[in-house]
Amino acid sequence: MLEGTVPIDTPKHDFKNFAEARAWAKENIVGIYKNINTGENIYIAKNAIDKYLSASAVLKSVNKDAHISAIKILPQLIKTSLLKGIQKDRDNNYHIEEIQRLYGAINYEGKTYPVKITVKVIKNEGHKAYSYEVMKIESPIEYI
Repeated sequence: MLEGTVPIDTPKHDFKNFAEARAWAKENIVGIYKNINTGENIYIAKNAIDKYLSASAVLKSVNKDAHISAIKILPQLIKTSLLKGIQKDRDNNYHIEEIQRLYGAINYEGKTYPVKITVKVIKNEGHKAYSYEVMKIESPIEYI
């Protein structure tokens, strides 16, 4: 497991479908959350939730139900994840200062999974959570 992370217990979701998960998230997790390791405020936008729960985003995760379940604890993950990488925007978008990769972990149905959170730092807008992905369990060195 990624050194320094404390896995967050994540119960199985009770959503009937993606639309219900999106509606719940838009009502319950939109807001600003301070990462305790970087001191930065990270914003979860209402329109970003559609991306978090899109088919392509869910397919990037190793476990679909873990991905959907993690939406309920995404604010906690943002607060406690560790910054493990910074890079430039691959499209060289002038408005994006940098892309940050934060890593946390969840305990889901008896297994611990790393979670990668991508944050875009946008000029004059701050830090915005862009995506997250429940990853396969590997050596911590592979996430740095």
